[in-house]
Amino acid sequence: MKKWQQCKNLLLIRLDNMGDVIMNNAAFATLKEQLPGCKLTLLTSSMAAPILPYLDTIDESIIFDVPWMKLKDVTNKETVYFDVIEKIRFFQFDGCILFSVYSQNIFPAALMAYLAAIPLRGGYARENPYHLLTHWIPDPEPLRYIHHQIKRDLLLLEHLGLIVNPSRLPTLHVPRSEAIQAKEFLTKIGIPDSFIVVNFDVSESKREFPAEQANRLIRQCLASGHTVVSTGVKPSPYLQSCIAGIAHNNFYNSIEQTSIHELISLITNANAVISLNTGVAHVACAFDKPTCVLYANSNPQHGPWSQYSVQFNFEIPQILKSKNEIICYVDRENLTQGASTLQAEAIVENTVNWLASITTKPVAAGS
Repeated sequence: MKKWQQCKNLLLIRLDNMGDVIMNNAAFATLKEQLPGCKLTLLTSSMAAPILPYLDTIDESIIFDVPWMKLKDVTNKETVYFDVIEKIRFFQFDGCILFSVYSQNIFPAALMAYLAAIPLRGGYARENPYHLLTHWIPDPEPLRYIHHQIKRDLLLLEHLGLIVNPSRLPTLHVPRSEAIQAKEFLTKIGIPDSFIVVNFDVSESKREFPAEQANRLIRQCLASGHTVVSTGVKPSPYLQSCIAGIAHNNFYNSIEQTSIHELISLITNANAVISLNTGVAHVACAFDKPTCVLYANSNPQHGPWSQYSVQFNFEIPQILKSKNEIICYVDRENLTQGASTLQAEAIVENTVNWLASITTKPVAAGS
């Protein structure tokens, strides 16, 4: 059988959101190094697509939203799936690597690769995939242990016979043209040189930090003399509550006001980033920004991972907890790697103290 090291045209599958694909980039970069001359194509979702130009590892992409993932723009037209499979077949890939978390079933994605006649197909699986995968790695998570997503990805490559650096972390790359535009954007909106980014926008309500305490956190940051830039994709009643009544010279509301490269510009130029567990946190980690993540105590695989990051966990209300039995097992067995939860009030105080410990002298407070 042809070996992975001989692949010249490889399909990578990760059908989740932007933050998930950012964490994959350590594995993608390893593949670039280990398989020189190999073309890497990523099959991913429209939610992840905006980050692709910043990965600096992917040669081409296929964007498709599948019904077995929690995404916004899923098509229900069955014929579209056959069209995508035919498109994959047309590329004549000689291998396919499927990236996943332990709570996911990769069989639907593996079936797409099988029907597209890709000869090598590797990934984790909890059940025997028989002919769906040519290289089956029995998934030990979370029954034996839980690895961070980045380490899980790298171990997958190691299982496939590639050489990996287990301590490798993902990075992002800003194209020079966008870096210039980003500076112009910051000048245009008039944000001072010293500021912090605060993001309370998340795709799932179970990861929302209590709005009253989010509002209090922003006010305390402002009272400490920091300029605060609030970010988010679209306004929502929750986000509006997070910033309600805040009128301050050093507060900038950029919710729904930034493109992806403008958001990245804010993050790369900020003194620090405070975020819920979402893509913004992973962008900040990828650029080694001091990052504080207010983390809904759900999936322990996706915590902040840079050397300049901290994580404060809060509990998810019982009614909002996942119905996925694997995640329920992790919750019941308390397998969150010793992560303890805090009350929202304590998290606000801890975050303000953390900010004071890592930032330079803040700008003078506004009126």
